Amino acid sequence: MQFTISLKLVTVAILATALQANASNFVAFSGDTCNGAEGSVVSCNGDCGGFQNRHSFQVLNGNGNVVLFTNDDCTGESFNFGTEGSGECINVNVGTSVNSFVCS
Repeated sequence: MQFTISLKLVTVAILATALQANASNFVAFSGDTCNGAEGSVVSCNGDCGGFQNRHSFQVLNGNGNVVLFTNDDCTGESFNFGTEGSGECINVNVGTSVNSFVCS
C-alpha cells in the first residue's frame, strides 16, 4: 500500500515537471517587429503582466492564448489576440495604449 502511494506521488511529480518544462512563455518588445528593447520572458500561466511601452510580442515554446488590456491590472478594454504559435512575431496596433496582458 505504501509503495503504491509513493509510486503515484512520483508519477504525479514527473507529469507536473514535464508539463512545466513544455509550458509556453511570453516576451514583449518595444519595437513593432519584435525588435528594440526586449522585456522579461514570463510563463504563459494566466497571470497578469505589464505591457507598458511594448508594441509587439512572441509566444515561445508552444502556443499561448494572449489577451491585452488598456489598464495596468488586466482590466479595461481588452483585445483578444487568440492562440498564437511559437516564435511568430505579433505587432500590436490597436489604436490605444496597451498596459497589461494575460497569456494562458
